[in-house]
Amino acid sequence: MPKGFNGTILRIDLSTKSIEKVTFGEDFFRVYMGGGAIGAYFLLKETEGTLDPLDEHNILTIAPSIVTGCAVSGVSRCSVVALSPLTNAVGEGQAGGNIGPMIKRAGYDAIVIKGKAEKPSYLYINEDEVKIREASHLWSKNIGDVYDLLIEELGEKKLSIIQCGPAGEKMVRFSSLMVDRNNVVGRTGMGAIMGSKNLRAVAVHGDKKIEFSNPENLKMFNRSIKEKLPTAGFPTILQKYGTPGVVSIQAKSGNIATHNFSQGFHQNHEELDGSSYDKKIGAGKTTCFGCVLACRKRVKAETPYKVSDKLGGPEFESLSLLGTNLDITEPTAVSRANELCNEYGLDSISMGAMAAYIFECMDNNLISVDKTQGKKLSFGSPEDVFFLIDLVANRDGIGDVLANGFETAVSHFGEKTAPFAIHCKGQGLPAHMAQVKPSQSLMYAACPIGGDHMSAEHDWFLNNDNEDCKSLGIIGEGNPGSTNLAKVRMTAYTQYFYSLLDTLTLCMFVWGPGSLFSFRDLEDLLRHTTGWQCTLWELMKVGERKTNMMRQINIRRGFTAKDDTLPERLFAPLPDGPSKGASVDRDHFPNMLKSYYSMMGWDMDTGAPTKGKLLELGLDWII
Repeated sequence: MPKGFNGTILRIDLSTKSIEKVTFGEDFFRVYMGGGAIGAYFLLKETEGTLDPLDEHNILTIAPSIVTGCAVSGVSRCSVVALSPLTNAVGEGQAGGNIGPMIKRAGYDAIVIKGKAEKPSYLYINEDEVKIREASHLWSKNIGDVYDLLIEELGEKKLSIIQCGPAGEKMVRFSSLMVDRNNVVGRTGMGAIMGSKNLRAVAVHGDKKIEFSNPENLKMFNRSIKEKLPTAGFPTILQKYGTPGVVSIQAKSGNIATHNFSQGFHQNHEELDGSSYDKKIGAGKTTCFGCVLACRKRVKAETPYKVSDKLGGPEFESLSLLGTNLDITEPTAVSRANELCNEYGLDSISMGAMAAYIFECMDNNLISVDKTQGKKLSFGSPEDVFFLIDLVANRDGIGDVLANGFETAVSHFGEKTAPFAIHCKGQGLPAHMAQVKPSQSLMYAACPIGGDHMSAEHDWFLNNDNEDCKSLGIIGEGNPGSTNLAKVRMTAYTQYFYSLLDTLTLCMFVWGPGSLFSFRDLEDLLRHTTGWQCTLWELMKVGERKTNMMRQINIRRGFTAKDDTLPERLFAPLPDGPSKGASVDRDHFPNMLKSYYSMMGWDMDTGAPTKGKLLELGLDWII
């Protein structure tokens, strides 16, 4: 008998207070496996293309996968999927920590939520006991306070909590979800979805044993990577410093967003590198369930800005978007801004991009001080960032406009401000510069969830000596800066692979190319957990299926190839630094996009998956 999954999905309707445990068979889990694919399945099955994401009929899916819960490093992530209030497209975010394994140990393979509670509520799931509880006493409180209150109220230390913050309650469209104290579902506004449902938190406890096919071989898996870590390159840096350890590496490549994406290098970047600030404000580290990498770093400081060690320190993206992109390189200032975002439940990437938009608009006299309570907000000022975060999270004054995203802000402040709104499909861009990394230009433009840096491998992957690259069938001349067919093929194939990682809810720092496990190790992972004899070919098709399902959701919602665009700023040559002169080639980019559509099996004019592609992937039911 197959192992690794419970065969039960928990379905909750907050409007009717109905709680249902639905059984799904082996074939369902073999096809969809978990994570974002299961979330996309329910959106395609049960939502209309015209549905407002903040409507109670939007479906929120919290899903681990068929391999989640085994004690192997990098196998503990969890995906959250719904229609996005930020992009109006499909939305997905992921977090590590304990929530995924806890859901599996409670006896469920996913939690699917629809409807809207009559009053503020939270879900308590203790294996077979599932209750919708009143949460008025939690409303308006910060993330850390609610976590402490629920731990005390439920009297259970072995509890994992996923919650929106005050920003989610107020339906800020780029609000996030926090998992316990250290992990964030940041992108696409999933916090606002919970807020729209009057749902503050989902608290889960489970002690059930998950049956795996070969537990002894799984233990050997984890032991093997302990031997690899000391000489593993990128994972070794992550274990020592976390993602802050790559700040200087990226900056020296001209690949760190600076001054609202107008530059790729900040001369004071070293102040934000983990190897530098860890000595000053480092406060230990945490790890996700069963993982030896322990890449999540804590920080703590008293001056010049007070930062606690309760909610985890900033990651590379936050250090850029709340740091170099705002011309701030004092580490406690960036850490404080990150902590504010975490306490309120705000996506730090989108918040940093939005702050840069306001600062540059004010620099160009396009927004007057009467819109910002008499304050002139500007680059380089931590206090201005803190002030703006408070306004957005509380929907106060100008914050009420910004809370609805870039398109609302440009409509409100005027089209002349549009060049300073750096986003794709309404989602602020992350730190990596598409001018330097051509593969990111494709992913920012065409990714179903909007501009994202975690949906395909980056350009380093394409070089002639990379056996991992060749083993995915990516053969051809290429280098990190190339824009030829080999680069487009690399982007398409690795998008399938990263989509697979998101379906299996695996961490790319452990399971991605060049990390601790190889592509073929995935076959062993599936065999040791489920007993299935999966080939890499089958698994890559799982990733391709999820990508096409998400693309099809967007097509239903009216998106076309015309929406696969880039901010105008990315076509301008970078003025200085290591990436001086780099830009997205305005004339060549459309050709890259058309080649990408062709390789993906999408219509060249509309960008929609073709009928043949959907049939090939077993998705005939959505045609």
